Amino acid sequence: MASVDTDRQQLTALLEQYRAGFEALDVAKLQALWDREYPQLLYAPQERAKAVRGWMGIAKYYDGLRAHLARATRMSLDDVTLDLMGEVAFAFFTYHFEGERAGGAGTFTNDGRVSFLFHRKAGTWKAIHYHESAPGPR
Repeated sequence: MASVDTDRQQLTALLEQYRAGFEALDVAKLQALWDREYPQLLYAPQERAKAVRGWMGIAKYYDGLRAHLARATRMSLDDVTLDLMGEVAFAFFTYHFEGERAGGAGTFTNDGRVSFLFHRKAGTWKAIHYHESAPGPR
């Protein structure tokens, strides 16, 4: 059985993988976060009215990043909270993203709040749920 400190280190590494994946627009790194076999995967980005469901939908969502973004210049996470509940873990954070739109359409910035759910599968933490929302009024 893993220790709470080890679990926190692994989950922190997953959040860094998420941050670095967006900062580099590295689709493979982002896709590797997920448990592809989990039957109820859910990804709710703030720019979509409906959540993306299932592994194929999430993979397609990430594959489409390059169609909208030419490159990323910055991705930061702040206000990170991690909570462990046995074989499930919860992460909350805010983010700031900066990049350039595809086709020379100018710069793109985005701020938001994220809740991530992970579960332990064969000793490894994998994402099973993602919800993103606008930051709200300042």
